[in-house]
Amino acid sequence: MDKSNLNTPILFLVFNRPSTTKIVFEAIRNAKPSKLYIAADGPRRDKAGELEKCNEVRSIVTNIDWECDVKTLFREQNLGCGKGVSSGITWFFENEPEGIILEDDCVPNASFFPYCAELLERYRHDSRIMEISGNNIRPQKYSSDDPSYSFSDHNGIWGWASWRRAWNLYDYEMKQYKNVKQHGLLRDKFASIYEEHYFNWVFERTYLFPHITWDYQWEFVKRINSGLTIVPKKNMVVNIGFGADATSTKSVDNPGSVLKAELLEFPLKHPSHVISNKQADKEAFINYMTTKKSRLISHIKNLLPESVNQKIFERSMKRFIKSQVSDPKMLEQIKVKSTYKLASLSHLVIPLTEVELDLELLLLPILAFL
Repeated sequence: MDKSNLNTPILFLVFNRPSTTKIVFEAIRNAKPSKLYIAADGPRRDKAGELEKCNEVRSIVTNIDWECDVKTLFREQNLGCGKGVSSGITWFFENEPEGIILEDDCVPNASFFPYCAELLERYRHDSRIMEISGNNIRPQKYSSDDPSYSFSDHNGIWGWASWRRAWNLYDYEMKQYKNVKQHGLLRDKFASIYEEHYFNWVFERTYLFPHITWDYQWEFVKRINSGLTIVPKKNMVVNIGFGADATSTKSVDNPGSVLKAELLEFPLKHPSHVISNKQADKEAFINYMTTKKSRLISHIKNLLPESVNQKIFERSMKRFIKSQVSDPKMLEQIKVKSTYKLASLSHLVIPLTEVELDLELLLLPILAFL
């Protein structure tokens, strides 16, 4: 595919970071898409200087010097990481049946765009596939004879593509979560105890407070629809947004901060089977989403009775809820909404004389030496 004539629409999600936006926009400019959608969240009025940064970002992304149909969605109010991003993607797919999605800190290389374009067409009507990722965080090495991509149960949203048919399943409020959780339908959806413990926490947290993010809702809806992600043989997108001013990628010690981008070879070699590589998923999750401490905690939890684990989880969730909500009426609403028994939500401190002591207190002497 001639990179000077990319016919696949691109959605560019931006906010308040001129320096990273400029770099990602240069990659888009080099691809010269014929259609470009730009969604910008509004400034937070209590953040000094943010209005000026948002205006600078909008100036950068509207400097179009190639033939291109441009549509913009520039918010005056700040919608946050949840609604701001998800509503921008919804707007994109209301206008286009398929396309590429880039955020303001995800820099793709030149092979990312034709890769997405080809696979969007190839799997256009295959409902098993819900996402095409530009990321590969798997530790395994690939030979020249291997297919150009494989399949995963995980998200890979540092540069990705999808279809309206898949995004139509997205539910910001995760309305099916409570029923799915209460019937234990997620238990076989995880490749390890680490994943199970991690997603139990983030799914419950996101269900209770959807405004915090948008991507765990996407992860959830893909899981309950058995949707697969395409993972390229080589990583093609790097995230340059790690740092103190980031929303989710604050730690520069995250392995994702040192990922390198490699060009994917064409023509693409297509796999003969459509099935997730669960072992590769497991290894990638361990490397990027766990620590020695979290793995130790997961193993100890696995040895404890379910009733104790539930009490530990409830205590942790109560503390998190308390950090997010202070209004008594809202606390009551959260209690009712939760899939756990949080009847004593108003009482944060549970006496340590109870049999179900908090796991982190039990582990404190061990964790101090790790």
